[in-house]
Amino acid sequence: MSEGLDRDTAEAVLAVAVRAPSIHNTQPWAWRLDNGELTLLADRSRQLEVADPDGHSLLISCGAALHLTDVALRADGWQIETTLMPDPSDRDALARFRPVGRAEPDERAAAQAQAALDRRSDRRPFALSQLPADTVEALRVAGSDSAARVDFPADPDQRINLAVAVSWADRVERDDQAYQEEMNRWLRDPDVHAIMDGVPVEAIPHVPADQPRHTDVPLRDFEVGVTGRQLIARDVDEQPLIAVVFTDSDQAADHLRSGRAMMRLLIDAQLRDLSTCVLSQAVDFAAFRTRVQGLMGWVGFPQIMLRVGYPGGPVSDLVRTPRREPATVLQVVS
Repeated sequence: MSEGLDRDTAEAVLAVAVRAPSIHNTQPWAWRLDNGELTLLADRSRQLEVADPDGHSLLISCGAALHLTDVALRADGWQIETTLMPDPSDRDALARFRPVGRAEPDERAAAQAQAALDRRSDRRPFALSQLPADTVEALRVAGSDSAARVDFPADPDQRINLAVAVSWADRVERDDQAYQEEMNRWLRDPDVHAIMDGVPVEAIPHVPADQPRHTDVPLRDFEVGVTGRQLIARDVDEQPLIAVVFTDSDQAADHLRSGRAMMRLLIDAQLRDLSTCVLSQAVDFAAFRTRVQGLMGWVGFPQIMLRVGYPGGPVSDLVRTPRREPATVLQVVS
């Protein structure tokens, strides 16, 4: 029988895995270590009741953590057999990682793990330079596999339709008092809170009402009910590359696989010194996803969107969004 994982190894792996992005930094995940195997679990206590009633964003987030778990294990020299949805009777058991051997640490995986640790969500305006076509194609290849694919709506008419869809979804959410209250519960002021989760106000761009951002596809507005503290450049005409992850069906396993695809793209962008930020308003709800799919004329199901571009300022200015410690998200059975 192959050597199994111990607690120290598991916690070292999770130090990478918890750097996955999640909606409002809710971190809706946990892991179980049992007989040398790791199982990724959905933590439904952290599912957003208003913004994520069907658990779509939870599964996207957990899919990103799933990918980083696999990357960190390979970076440490583990050969792993990964099974999605391993227990049909337990919908919260999302993936099982069973060690099947040891090998030399994977250098490519090690670079990806470091990129995951270095990555920050960049909500600032990006630089105006357009990404070269070969870089865009490389990002497409990095994010796509047989289960999920990445595309970039670039035609002017597509950009207009996408802007309309995202703006409509953003307005619907902002006009919902329950949504605003839920979002505000996940905003963190370090002067008041001991931050382990949620979005710190230092990471939220401050956009005065009289100086709105010049962007065709808007970001989620965290300043509804709170004032952001991240200062951003004014009067920048933003036209970032928009990446969309698609699947051919729309089941729970597809949402997980979309999270994996998103994480692959985020890592590849980080390795290319690009900035990224998740853009999820138009896919938060099933009705939103159906609307944007119809408006854009897409055949596949849009699962998640991202902004990609060159950083518009020093990366060192970006806030490192907090995460819970690995020991707090690991359950050790035996």
